[in-house]
Amino acid sequence: MQSRFFSHTMKWFMIMTFLAAAVGCEKSTEDKPKAPQNNASHQQEDRKPNAEALQAQAQTQAQAPSQLPSESQSKSQPEPQQTGAAQDTLSSLIPAGKALSLLSNGQKAITRGDLNKDGIDDLAIIVEDPKDSMTERDLILFFGNAAGAYEQSIYAKEAIMCKDCGGVFGEPLEELSIKNNTLLFTFHGGSSDRWYSKYRFQYRDRDWVLIGYTGGSYHTMDVYQREEEDINLLTGDFILKKSDKNDPSGKLIEAEKGKRPKRKLVKLSEFKGKICDETVIERVEADKGNRDITPSPDRQFVFFTKEKNETNFIWNIDEAQPKEIREIASRVGYAIWSPNSKWLMVDSGTSPIRTGQLVDPASGQIILEVSYLGAGKISFSPDNSRLLYARGSEDLPSIKDRHVDGGRISIIVLDLGTGKEKIVKQGTETVDYVFPEWRDDHQISYTKTTNSVLQGKLLYTNIEETMKLEE
Repeated sequence: MQSRFFSHTMKWFMIMTFLAAAVGCEKSTEDKPKAPQNNASHQQEDRKPNAEALQAQAQTQAQAPSQLPSESQSKSQPEPQQTGAAQDTLSSLIPAGKALSLLSNGQKAITRGDLNKDGIDDLAIIVEDPKDSMTERDLILFFGNAAGAYEQSIYAKEAIMCKDCGGVFGEPLEELSIKNNTLLFTFHGGSSDRWYSKYRFQYRDRDWVLIGYTGGSYHTMDVYQREEEDINLLTGDFILKKSDKNDPSGKLIEAEKGKRPKRKLVKLSEFKGKICDETVIERVEADKGNRDITPSPDRQFVFFTKEKNETNFIWNIDEAQPKEIREIASRVGYAIWSPNSKWLMVDSGTSPIRTGQLVDPASGQIILEVSYLGAGKISFSPDNSRLLYARGSEDLPSIKDRHVDGGRISIIVLDLGTGKEKIVKQGTETVDYVFPEWRDDHQISYTKTTNSVLQGKLLYTNIEETMKLEE
């Protein structure tokens, strides 16, 4: 009986133990996080972005074309590697067979900024044939739009100097930037004698024109051989700077400031890496039959003589052909320009007694003629109003007459407004005044020569003097 009860009891105990274990297992399973499911359809759902992700991706792709490096980025660091739409857009802007050029600092020639004043960044790039370093490079400008795309504005062929055109200095392309709605690029080259040129182009009246230029030169071994000119081609305002002779570093200081006549603006489509006047001057210099080549200070005109038939010309760079200057008295010795480029004085003759002919460069006509001695060049006053020269008077006897021709030599100032001469230092029987030079608008310097004869020989002594001209 006990055995049957024990057997029955053990049977129920085992059943209850099993049920308790089953309940505990179920509870434990509910408390644990669910394991990831390996169903393939679930994996695909996990890869699908939600609506917000799709919208963000669309916005990113729409903005991608404008993600080209900014001006500051292109200067301070290499162009970032781009992918997707941005890379495709930049690639599509570069013509087939071309590659982006590099600046002399190794940065890519690409910059962004507002060029047409619409508040949207535009784009400028310089490209080249990577297989030919001697070909000029091309400048391409694009206008940006609100959608982030670019439309080509101009393709300027040969606007940029080739990468070997800097001489010993090497790569001449120093800068490409956009500042104040203006495109700037700078060239730099040379060897011990260095030069640099900065050009400023602007979009005006639906075309690209050169509005400003800064050019200079210096010597690496002489700090006092520095000079720089900056000119606003829209207004004619210019500043000329030269080395300060009193400064150990030869810093540039203002030497001259003023306004020059307005000239025809050079179009970017016609630009060949140099301003137009340099192109004309190079053409004149390239002809080995030309001599006495003398550009005007404002580079608007260039005078030259054709050696073959001794004919003289003046070329206005805005005109297709030069004008011949007729009736020059004799073989040209030299030509000088007034500081404001309004007048040209052509010196000619074959003896110490010279002939100077004042020429109007605009018409090529001779305005007046003077004679003087070659004892010092004829020269214009700094304010362009007068001429200074020395002339002998054979009608007045001199102690040196039996030894030297010319008579008494005096210094003369000619007023260009009236055409009248005035003797400012009168020569005497024993004293001549030669080699006059302008100190400023009010003072001149000259050499005072005192003559004497001893034992049949002409003797003389020289003294340098200055004088103030009467008002």
